[in-house]
Amino acid sequence: MEWLESLILGIVQGVTEFLPVSSDGHLLVTQQLFAWLTGNQRSGHQNIFFDVMLHLGTVAAILVHYRRPIREGVRGFVFNKPDVAPGFDRASIFRIVMLAAVATAPLVPFALFFKKRIDATFESDIAAPIGFLISAAILALVSMKMRGPEGGKEPAETTWVDALLIGLAQTLAPLPGVSRSGMTIAAALALGLSRAWAVRFSLGIAVPAVCGAALYELKDAIKNPEALGLTPDRIAQTLAAAVIAGIVGYAAIVWLIRVVRAGRLWYFSVYLVVMAIVVLSLVSASGRSGDGSSTKALDRTAGGRAAESSAVARSGLPLGALDRPDPAGPRSDDPRSGLAFDPR
Repeated sequence: MEWLESLILGIVQGVTEFLPVSSDGHLLVTQQLFAWLTGNQRSGHQNIFFDVMLHLGTVAAILVHYRRPIREGVRGFVFNKPDVAPGFDRASIFRIVMLAAVATAPLVPFALFFKKRIDATFESDIAAPIGFLISAAILALVSMKMRGPEGGKEPAETTWVDALLIGLAQTLAPLPGVSRSGMTIAAALALGLSRAWAVRFSLGIAVPAVCGAALYELKDAIKNPEALGLTPDRIAQTLAAAVIAGIVGYAAIVWLIRVVRAGRLWYFSVYLVVMAIVVLSLVSASGRSGDGSSTKALDRTAGGRAAESSAVARSGLPLGALDRPDPAGPRSDDPRSGLAFDPR
């Protein structure tokens, strides 16, 4: 069952990381389901390490998909080749890198000051479906805008303010169920970026965040592999799941580009509404909708009630820029351990 769970989670990550449906929310729901089916509850830190490794697989998919532009950009920037394609000269590549840096910058103070409140939302049974509904609303709004003429901004026309606003939209991504790609693509399209450039920029600014989170997790894995349950079998499961996430993620990138170019983001809005209804129905049927831990978690997110149990105290990742970036570190209560699928 552990192998089956790992491979299914790899597929879920690959499909949902790039599509605007929140990989974080889907991984959370899937892990809750498996915890209910098997009764096997892993620690939060073990789940986080596994998920971050899956994100490395999808980052590899980004690099493979854009390998030709990356290779051309390296030739233009590092070697300053005169025969590079337009837009791949040193000045243009430097501008793109700086735009990505500006878009990534808001995550740092956001993670430092709001990390604990964000972590607390993963205690809630209903945080993911609420995040699904938020993503659905944003996608529906931007879909209405896409009925008009397409924006014409390319890298040269994208301003520093545009990059900052896209980065601010990305700060919503740590919340469960809120799609990082959905928020950033929606913001980019609303600011007038062309559809192809909006997708490329959204995927590009995911790379530094994932790599930062992965380095942090690998540091802990090297120091204390036993705490993460890194047996040879578990390492093999993680590697296999990451490879599957990368392969499936590559196909998802192709799909995302086609959907955005066709202006059909509303497909995902409908899907997220249905998904939210299904999860909320399961929560209600299990009798957990009024669970105190869920209410406290949401209260802390909305306004910051001080009540915290000792089980919630834990450390987390430093940045938090993935579709479920930087959830909690080690803790005695695993927020994903079948809350929404309590058989009672």
